[in-house]
Amino acid sequence: MGQVSVKNVVKLSGAYIAYLIGSGFATGQEVLQFFVSYGTNGFYGALISLVLFCSVGAVLMMKGHELQLKQPALIFRHYCGNVIGRGIEYFTLLFIFSIVVIMISGSGAIAEEYFGVPAMVGFLGMGVLAMVTVLGGLRRLIDIVGAIGPCIVVFTVVVGLYTFFRDFSGFGIVADTATALSVRPVSEWWQAGVLFFCYNMLAGTVFFTELGAQANSRKEAGIAGFCGGFFLMLTVLGMYGGMLANFDAVIGMQVPNLYLGAQISPLVAVVFSVIIMLGIYSTTAPMYWLIKNEFMKVVPQRWETVLTLVLGVVFMAGGSLPFGTLVGAIYPFVGYVGIALVVVVMTRTLLGMGKAKTDKANDVCSEDA
Repeated sequence: MGQVSVKNVVKLSGAYIAYLIGSGFATGQEVLQFFVSYGTNGFYGALISLVLFCSVGAVLMMKGHELQLKQPALIFRHYCGNVIGRGIEYFTLLFIFSIVVIMISGSGAIAEEYFGVPAMVGFLGMGVLAMVTVLGGLRRLIDIVGAIGPCIVVFTVVVGLYTFFRDFSGFGIVADTATALSVRPVSEWWQAGVLFFCYNMLAGTVFFTELGAQANSRKEAGIAGFCGGFFLMLTVLGMYGGMLANFDAVIGMQVPNLYLGAQISPLVAVVFSVIIMLGIYSTTAPMYWLIKNEFMKVVPQRWETVLTLVLGVVFMAGGSLPFGTLVGAIYPFVGYVGIALVVVVMTRTLLGMGKAKTDKANDVCSEDA
């Protein structure tokens, strides 16, 4: 059946979660746009995302364990062929590059808006921290972000559920207001649920392939992928409940999670701001590593440290770009590319399962003969 270590499952699923909890997620802005803006229908959109994250996440991590790719970005060529796979690979790397810029920009915005310090302090601090982490190597990186993920889940779910039950009388408000309509990425709630998963999974495919390779067995990789998707969406549902119970207050906010925390106490808001910054870091560092790793295909090994430093400077230089505008413009578009990839992954997986069953049946018939 394969060796399964609970400790390793927690670490890998924690890394899965932490990788996807970036600035848009941790601030609550993505949850606000993709789920809360649809009112109670957003709950059903979140359920669609949950099923997709659990199933496709498990598939990708199991495949990563099977293939043991030295260059995890080659996973796209495995599923889509050399030509299309190479195109998706380059597109995804460009997207990941832009996400790192968005993450660092978001840290600057939060530092300025909440802590009252210049934005430069936020994005330079985040850039340097991510750079130091990447210099430490991948295994150390997985250990760090794997520990952050469960902490973010627990704190966010507790705050979200607390505000949900406390302010339950405001839950279920009709969301078809002008402000709600203006922040919706697409017109229908089910489309939002699919897109939320697909753009996250496009960015996560390479990293999840690498995570699967770190598992002790195929079974362990599958369990970690399923648990990562489940607890990620549990975090979403916690935020969703708290925000929808305070719909009028949060619908136009840039950082709605801080509002939820502040409604409990100023101390909780301070802790939540730290959680948000950890969420940004836990996405920035792994994506930074992926970009560096791709450049290392053409850069001599002796220049690895220099390359890491140069990339850090480039990322921090992009930290002055507008955070909110980047999130709204880039994520939905990339989601459509992610849909195509997910269809290919699941189709090939199902066809592979069918072929395996046919081969097994043929083997049994041959033995009986």
